[in-house]
Amino acid sequence: MHMSDSNIKWMQKGKELDLIGVQCPMTFVYTKVALEEMESGEILRVILDFPSAFTNVPQNVTKQKLGKILHSVEKRGVKTIWIERI
Repeated sequence: MHMSDSNIKWMQKGKELDLIGVQCPMTFVYTKVALEEMESGEILRVILDFPSAFTNVPQNVTKQKLGKILHSVEKRGVKTIWIERI
């Protein structure tokens, strides 16, 4: 996948939430709290390794209108999701 310079800039900005070893529903709880503490437009990078969180976190972020999913990458059982606070 080819990344443009603008994509790389937002991927490097923002805050990181490392949730390796954390299970649902706490993966979403921590993500929600982090997003609620952020300003609109800020980027949160969430790192997950609990398989059901791979879908639950983005679905709940969208459903509760906390953020916009910008991008996600899954590699070797770890998923990284970039979320823009709305």
